[in-house]
Amino acid sequence: MQVISNIDHLILIQVILIFLAGGAVKGLIGVGLPTVTLTLLSFIFDIKESISIILLPVIITNLYQMLNGKHLKQIIDDTKIFQISAVPSVFLGFYFLLLLKSDTILLILAIILIYNSFLGLLKYEIKFKNYKSKYYQILIGSLTGTVTGISGIYTMPFIFLLQSLQYSKNKAIQLMGLTFFLFACTQFLLFILYDLISFKILALSSIACIPILLGVYLGTVLRRNISENIFKMLFNLMLVLMGILLIIKTIF
Repeated sequence: MQVISNIDHLILIQVILIFLAGGAVKGLIGVGLPTVTLTLLSFIFDIKESISIILLPVIITNLYQMLNGKHLKQIIDDTKIFQISAVPSVFLGFYFLLLLKSDTILLILAIILIYNSFLGLLKYEIKFKNYKSKYYQILIGSLTGTVTGISGIYTMPFIFLLQSLQYSKNKAIQLMGLTFFLFACTQFLLFILYDLISFKILALSSIACIPILLGVYLGTVLRRNISENIFKMLFNLMLVLMGILLIIKTIF
């Protein structure tokens, strides 16, 4: 309780609202929690601190998403080479995270946000016929793990494998749950080992789980009343704007 009472009330309110928004996005379209929360938190905290705050909520929500379905065994069979390649690569990305300045990491994050969002806005999908090839999965896994370790964004270039698999919506969501759970657990371990997670961070992360659950519920309610395609368009436009703002922030 003492740790929580020492947190600035304004910051606490901002964190709650950010995770409420992230939970609502995840409830509506099944993804977006790390992207939304990390981007918004980076306007309040240092980017490395922002990554540490999102890890516990990401672990909890994606554990549920991973287990909430009947396709886990097949997903593991289809993507085991990708997962085995990606998780160790998070260590390499984390090494660069320690070396790089925060502004450089923010710039990398902004570029990923803008590129990924433009692909979404253009509804452009990159599919590979040889997605089951172990060499392809090693390449995509290694690149995704490295990008994740540096920026805390899990979707690039993982999205290319996801599009190539052509899974049903529920199966794709379960695959993302498995992948993001493994990534977040690996990051959490590394942040603990290098003393990058304090009691204050753990307190904020724990508190954040409550608005996330509320946000996910609100997102599922919104799903019945708003077109998912329209929301995805607005979501990607918002990410482009935030990416541009992050670039401006790093320059000025």
